[in-house]
Amino acid sequence: MLAVAFYLACTGLIVTVSLLAPVAIAILAGEGDVARRLGFYILMGSFVFGGPALAIIGRLGRLPQIGRLLLLALVWTVLPISLAVPIWDLTQISFVDALFEAVSGLTTTGSTTVREIEQWPQAMIFLRVQAQWIGGYLALLTVILIIAPSGIGGLQSRDTIMFVGADFRAQQGRLLAFAGNLALFYAILTVVCFLAMFITGTRAFYALTLSMTAISTGGFLPFDSSLDQTVPLGSLFIFGVFLVAGATSIYWQRMLTSGQWARARQHRESYFVLGLIAITTFVFAFSFIDVSGVEGTGGGRILIEAFVNAASLVSTSGLETQPGYMTLLPLVTVLFIVFAGGSAFSTSGGLKLYRMGGMLVQSLSELDRLIYPHIVRGSHFGSERYDMQLMKAIWSFFVVAIITIAVASILVSAGGVPFEAALTATIASFTTAGPIYNPDWGQASEVPWPEYANFATSAKLVLMMTMLLGRLEVLAVIGIFSLRYWRTR
Repeated sequence: MLAVAFYLACTGLIVTVSLLAPVAIAILAGEGDVARRLGFYILMGSFVFGGPALAIIGRLGRLPQIGRLLLLALVWTVLPISLAVPIWDLTQISFVDALFEAVSGLTTTGSTTVREIEQWPQAMIFLRVQAQWIGGYLALLTVILIIAPSGIGGLQSRDTIMFVGADFRAQQGRLLAFAGNLALFYAILTVVCFLAMFITGTRAFYALTLSMTAISTGGFLPFDSSLDQTVPLGSLFIFGVFLVAGATSIYWQRMLTSGQWARARQHRESYFVLGLIAITTFVFAFSFIDVSGVEGTGGGRILIEAFVNAASLVSTSGLETQPGYMTLLPLVTVLFIVFAGGSAFSTSGGLKLYRMGGMLVQSLSELDRLIYPHIVRGSHFGSERYDMQLMKAIWSFFVVAIITIAVASILVSAGGVPFEAALTATIASFTTAGPIYNPDWGQASEVPWPEYANFATSAKLVLMMTMLLGRLEVLAVIGIFSLRYWRTR
C-alpha cells in the first residue's frame, strides 16, 4: 500500500501549495498576520505530506483496485481535515463548523454555517472558494480515473480508455499526463470565465471567485448580498453559461474544442442536460411573471435570471440570483431536479441523467414485455446502450442512494430538525446542492426550519458524511468497508 500513501501525500502536498494563492490575496489586502499564519501551515503541510512522498517515491508498486478505493476514501477525509485547521484558526467559528465548511467546499456542496462571510479576512473568503474549485477538479479525477474504470454505479469508461489507456495500473505516466491536461483545461475554462466577467463589469476579486464557483458548480459566494445586487446583468449571464459548462460532460466539451463534431453530436446526455435547463428556464420565467409581473424588471432581465437559476438548479450548484427565487417552483420539483443532477463526467452532483435515462429505458422495456412477452429489442438512451449487467449496477446505486438519504434524514431529524427540513437538507447534501436547503421553504410549516448554523453538532456530522457519500458514489464507500470484499483481494 506504499502507492496509496504516495498518492495521498502528493494530493495533500498539492493542496498545501495551493495555500500560496490565499497568501497572495492576504498580502494584497494588507492582511499581514493572516499571510504569516497561512505561511506556517504551508511549511507544516510541506513537512507532513512532502516527507512521506520523498521517502516512498523510489519504491512505488502497482495500485490494485482496492488500493484505488482506499486512496479515494483517504483523500476525501484527510484533505477536509487539513483545510479545516487553518479555517478554524483564522476565523471565529468552532472546529466542527470549520470542518463543515471544508467538507462542504471540497465536495462542492456549498452548505454553510457562516451568516456574514464578509466579516472574514479576504484571504479566508478566497480559501473557502478555492477549496470548492479544487474539489471540483478532484471530483472529475475521482469519477474518471477510479469510479468509471471500476464500473461503480453503472458508469461506463469508454471515453476514459480512449484518452488514457485501458490499463489503469500500468499506465501511470499516461495517468499523470491526463491529470495534467485535465487540470490545464479546467484552469483555462476558469480563466475564460474570469476575463468575461471582469470585462462585463464585475470587480476582479468577485470575478475570480465567481468563476471558480461556476466551473466547480459550487455554492459558496464571496459576499453576503444576492447575486442580482452585486453582479452586473452581463456577468450574471456569463456565470450561468459556465454553470452549464460545469453541468455537461468534460468529454463532450473536449470533443467540441477539438473539432470532433460527429462524436459530439452522438453524446446525447449533454443535450438532455441543455434541454432540461431550457425547460426549467421558461418555467422559472413564467412563474416569476405570474408572481411579480414584467413592470419594473424588463423581459431581458427576467429571462437571464431564470436561465441562471435553471442552470444553477440542474448543475446542483443551488445558488439563487435573489433570495427565495427557487421557491417559485414546488419543493418536490426542485428536489427531483437536483436529485437527477447533470451529466456524468462533470462537476455536478446528483444521480446523473445517464442513470435516470437507463432506468427509464428499462422501465419502458418492461412495460413492452407486458404487451409483447417475447419481444427482443436493444436498449438505448440516445447513443448509449444498456445491458443487464449495467442496469444491475445502476439500480443497485439507486437503491443504496435512497436508503442512504432515508437513514441520514432520520438521523438529522433526531437532532431536533423538522423531518421535512431534515429530508431537504439531506437531499441537498447528497446531491451537493447545499444552498437548496433554505428556511424560506418552511414558512408555511408550523415548526420553522433552522439555518445550517443552528443544526445540532450530530446533525452537522451526519450531513458531512452525506456530502462525502454523495460525492464519492456511495457504493465505492460500501466496498471499502466490506469485509467480504477485502477477503477476496
